[in-house]
Amino acid sequence: MTEQFNINQFNCSINGTGQTLIWAHGSTGSIQSEDAIGLYAWHRFPKKLQLIRYDAVGHGLSSAGKCVEDYLWPELANDMISIATHFSTPSALILGGQSMGSATCLFAALKHPHKVKGLILMNPPTAWHARAAQVGDYHKIAKAARIFGGKGLAKINAKHWDKLLPSWLINGHEHSVLGMLDGLKLMTRQTLDQLFRAAALNDLPNKQQLAELTMPTLILAWHGDKTHPIETAIQLHAIIPNSTLHIAASIDEVNEWPELISEFCLRL
Repeated sequence: MTEQFNINQFNCSINGTGQTLIWAHGSTGSIQSEDAIGLYAWHRFPKKLQLIRYDAVGHGLSSAGKCVEDYLWPELANDMISIATHFSTPSALILGGQSMGSATCLFAALKHPHKVKGLILMNPPTAWHARAAQVGDYHKIAKAARIFGGKGLAKINAKHWDKLLPSWLINGHEHSVLGMLDGLKLMTRQTLDQLFRAAALNDLPNKQQLAELTMPTLILAWHGDKTHPIETAIQLHAIIPNSTLHIAASIDEVNEWPELISEFCLRL
């Protein structure tokens, strides 16, 4: 577990000034892979807001973790708040993230509710009973990672997109969807092993804790993704009092997400 925060361990990107949105990518992702996909359109994010993006520990160009515990979501939440505090006013944060990043946001908001003005949860991951049923799968992936490494797993995933993403999304972004694997290709066997063993231990906070979150929350999900089932998003919407839910079923609806994120941040 990280004993002392060191900003030099993290690859960060900071643009704009004003109200801060700090954004966390998903598992095996990175700043580079998000840009390669083209789904987020960060280049259109309002310049009068500050956008902080970073590669999580062991991802992209950030330093690798030392042990499994460094990849647990509460620890990632500590990293998020430390990075945000380093670059911005800590009492005026909007936290946002995709998949693993959205889980990071929830733990950070629960630990530092007085610092958080809003939450953006994109594609929340499997949680609670559904996640418990996948523990064995995460251990299998960890074993495969020790054998094949990041490049090997990327080749395998490239042949099985239909099991990873909705078909309508693949068709709509067929020229850029392979960019999702850019982050995975860079990851070492040891990092992936620790990451997926941590995935077997990770879960979202319990529902009683989440019900205590009162800040405005934007939840974004899409149909047809087993790793990010809409059931998680629907339950989060029911639990978090001041939340709004958008569920996409087409590429046109997903293409509206960057504007929804910008509008949400500007309102705050």
